[in-house]
Amino acid sequence: MIPTKPSALYRLAQILRVLAILALVFLVLFLATVAVSAAQLGEGIGRQAGSLHHSLSAAIVGTSVLVNVTFPVPNQGYYNVRDLTLVAVFSNQSIQQSPIAVTEGGPVTIPGHGKGNLSLLTAFDMAEPAGPFLLLNDAEIQGTLWLNASYAAVIPVNLEVAFHYHWGAPFANLSYAIGKPHLGPNNTVDVPVNVSFENHTPGLTLAGILTVTVTQPNGSTCTRQTFPVETHDGPVTLSETFVAPETCSLTGDTIHSVFTAPGIDVTLPTETIP
Repeated sequence: MIPTKPSALYRLAQILRVLAILALVFLVLFLATVAVSAAQLGEGIGRQAGSLHHSLSAAIVGTSVLVNVTFPVPNQGYYNVRDLTLVAVFSNQSIQQSPIAVTEGGPVTIPGHGKGNLSLLTAFDMAEPAGPFLLLNDAEIQGTLWLNASYAAVIPVNLEVAFHYHWGAPFANLSYAIGKPHLGPNNTVDVPVNVSFENHTPGLTLAGILTVTVTQPNGSTCTRQTFPVETHDGPVTLSETFVAPETCSLTGDTIHSVFTAPGIDVTLPTETIP
């Protein structure tokens, strides 16, 4: 019996079956590489999130210390990351119940096996309840990054990454060293005072006026002085002189400090003169 030749329709069905299997294999491989690449993207962002404090510059805008964080985003995968946007929430509930700062960056497109940068302009408002604390104290601030992008042109990617940010205080370790009083003119006492602090925010220049009021235990004002202060990287020591009536002993008196700069008016914690 002579075998019959397969019909054209049968041959077409066989070809379509083979193409369907190849398409399925290609789809599985594509999804697998997308999944691996997306995981690598998340791992790379997670590693960078630990170094947010390494690449920043800072300035004063309004009532805020504006920190510009250049956040590198490595794309180790095979496909382009399109329209990458990132939202960062900074918080420390021991300082302030509500978020200390919220910022966002993007959108950017990052090629496969490439690296992009997101600039996060983060405003730490000194008028908020956390302001006086952040002026004087370093702080470990927890945060969450939410990242949204289109991966391989069609696959949406949503990542959530926890991070820690080290805040450096502009007036860290602020202290007053009271020297030995000596008699001044007009029945006054001149008291030498060294005001010391350290700027732990690299690149930030914060210039303003420090108003210092010394009050006695009964609440009366002994003296009030104002003098300019300006931060720069590293420690700062200012030598000033308090002029007080000779009736003020200063021992046990309380120092009240207010820092003012354009847009900023912050009352600092009190300090008792030993």
